[in-house]
Amino acid sequence: MSIQRQNEVVRIKRQVKRNLPHRNFREINFDRKSIREGITSLTYDEARRIKGPVFEALEDELRRAGCTMLPDFLHCLATKEQALFESLNIRERLSDDSELLYGMVHRLRDAELAVCLNKHRGLKQCFALFFETMQLLEPYRQKYAYALVALNEHIISLCHKIEGQEREAAESISRIYYSYASYLVNTGQRTQAINYLQIAMDLVRGHVWTAEIGMPAGSLTLHELVAQNLARQLLIQGKAIVRQHPEDAVAMARRATVLIAEIGREKNMEIFCDTFLERAYFLMEIGNYNSAQQCLDQIRTQILACTEYRFVKLNIKYYLFQGQCSEIFDHVDKAISCYKRALRLSRLYTHRDLEAEILLHLGKIFAKDTQMTSIAKKCYEHAKRIYVDFNDQHRRKMANYLQAKLMADEITPLYMAMLKSSTTRYCAFFNLRQWKNRCRPFWKRLGDEIIKQESDSIYCLLDEEKEDPGHEVALYDDVDLKTFKLAEGDI
Repeated sequence: MSIQRQNEVVRIKRQVKRNLPHRNFREINFDRKSIREGITSLTYDEARRIKGPVFEALEDELRRAGCTMLPDFLHCLATKEQALFESLNIRERLSDDSELLYGMVHRLRDAELAVCLNKHRGLKQCFALFFETMQLLEPYRQKYAYALVALNEHIISLCHKIEGQEREAAESISRIYYSYASYLVNTGQRTQAINYLQIAMDLVRGHVWTAEIGMPAGSLTLHELVAQNLARQLLIQGKAIVRQHPEDAVAMARRATVLIAEIGREKNMEIFCDTFLERAYFLMEIGNYNSAQQCLDQIRTQILACTEYRFVKLNIKYYLFQGQCSEIFDHVDKAISCYKRALRLSRLYTHRDLEAEILLHLGKIFAKDTQMTSIAKKCYEHAKRIYVDFNDQHRRKMANYLQAKLMADEITPLYMAMLKSSTTRYCAFFNLRQWKNRCRPFWKRLGDEIIKQESDSIYCLLDEEKEDPGHEVALYDDVDLKTFKLAEGDI
């Protein structure tokens, strides 16, 4: 290098440092030859991916590698992604996340090539890679939901195609089915999830594969994990269908009990007891209280012996269901005692949803005794406040109705006495019905009602079809009491 060239390089370095004094620069190399040597040249496939479109580049690359199924899958995925993006259903595309996309494609490519090269001997490696791919995309189930759905359906279809030949790949396939079932549960497709959990259960029986890959020996097995989750989903599904198909719900609870017994009830005592409690609940829903009582008697010893905190809710449910059975069998004192035990536990450990339900049952019992109506009112009022806090409108209305029914039952004898001795009985019944349904403030105009009745004997039937005048403000302070012309024996 000439002296003039060296001086020029030194001058440029000094000028750069002078213009940007706050930055720390490494030595800048102005030698073009050394710069070119440091640039890594791109392969054809890498250049094609950068040039794009990326899905077309990957399809071409996979076909040249010998893959036949994966290019078609990527083509369908690209079409679906483009349609969703153009319709503004998605804002983020998998094709823009190159690292994740390449990781998914490379695993699927290796999986397909393993079968192409080694036939049945490559199934184990193939489905192990499939499971890795599902796990790779699982954290992005919200961001790239469409891609995860397409991937899951593609892999599950391949699992179905080799049914009867999955001996070598049974572990990976069972993990795939379990993972897919968990995905279905999260998306609200519980019925299908139960089917896939059952398929996984059939595959894991007799094996001691750990619940997660790499766990030490003696840890939770995949067999236990699948059985626990299948039992839980059966109980949840039973609750959902018990009103429409009670017999099926009872069968599901019995099936859950068998599953837990298969993996050891002592190690899974919590869910084992819950299967009996839920079965008792399902049996009570269809009115079979004798069988429900037998279920409760079967686990009485285990339930009462479980004093750990995780068994508190089971104890509350046990006393609640025991109280319901005792109430049906007319053992009122025993029912009240059970309800009170359940209420004390629910308050002590802040299970307010169960507390409100227990209060409603206690209120119904106390409402039958005319000496205990004040306690029944307090039970209904407290339950209603809990449902207001939970914003449970349906159950709040139920508590409100029970409270209104109790108040109506208290004054029914007085009204019946009035109606029996009234000379205008049929119109009085009409007025009572209007009062019960809160249709209109008719008491203020009772004198006009009587006049209309005297002029037209079928007035009550005709007026019942008229529309309500609306929500009128009832100012009862100025009611003319003389309009209430009651006979001496009316009250």
